[in-house]
Amino acid sequence: MKKLLYTTTAFVLCGGIVQANAACIATPSCYDMGYSSTSSCDSGLKCPFGDYWYCPKDGECAEFPYTCFGRGYVEAAGIGADCNGKYVKCECYEGFEWKDGKGCVESSTECKIGSILYSDMSCSSSGYDNDYGIKTAIGVVVYIGDDGKRWALALESIGSYDWGRYNTIGQTEDISGLTNYTSETSASKDYASCENSEKIRAHGNNEIHAAAWAAYNYSTEGTKAGDWCLPAAGIFTSIYNNHSTINTGFNRAGGILYTENSDAWSSSERSYEYAWMSTFNNRYGVQVHSKNFAHNVYPVLEF
Repeated sequence: MKKLLYTTTAFVLCGGIVQANAACIATPSCYDMGYSSTSSCDSGLKCPFGDYWYCPKDGECAEFPYTCFGRGYVEAAGIGADCNGKYVKCECYEGFEWKDGKGCVESSTECKIGSILYSDMSCSSSGYDNDYGIKTAIGVVVYIGDDGKRWALALESIGSYDWGRYNTIGQTEDISGLTNYTSETSASKDYASCENSEKIRAHGNNEIHAAAWAAYNYSTEGTKAGDWCLPAAGIFTSIYNNHSTINTGFNRAGGILYTENSDAWSSSERSYEYAWMSTFNNRYGVQVHSKNFAHNVYPVLEF
């Protein structure tokens, strides 16, 4: 394998005569350093001191096929010896893995719990596309139903809102048609996020039922108002059960990590006075709270 090296060999040109003279400008010899071609060539290297090129011979770097540049590659981070800037193996970005013959391949594009959801409704296990501005992350997958439906949580809270405000006689109201879940066990099995939210919104405007309306009005690149809704309690149970995996996705997507202090409203109701919200204090990940209190809203999207 041929290596190109800079040497101290130089011609010193003064008045057309080659000689050693400290007052003259030293001009390194491209030819002596291996740049022997006067024409450019594919995969060639140009001499930095003149119009000469080094052109690899056919097959010279055949066993060094990778330039270590492109999607998933840590730029110019080849592993081991190189041949004119090409390598046998490259270093891959987090979320990508090396496969001989294919290079850096994304670990997974499957939409599974913890995957990043992008605005084109594709999924990824790495944050590469988001970091490099190739795609825009809009959520993290937090639940997949037995029917194959997938739900993604927004990357951060969109604000703090009441679930339901007092009416004219100082009471919050039971929502017509909305199931009352009276235990953590039963609430943890409710996944009807958008169905619940629609019934809540039908019962009152955005001042009376601010949380459900805020989730409904949320939008991102690739989505519009009405696509998102208030999560059902079962979504928070899934988040609780898969907390580490989901927060890895949030971290890679650049979102705000979902923690025990996130205290977000669900769309699941307990009674005229209480609704369910997230918690990390019991194994179901939900607890009840008075509707007339402001808590975070993390919209979810079915896709």
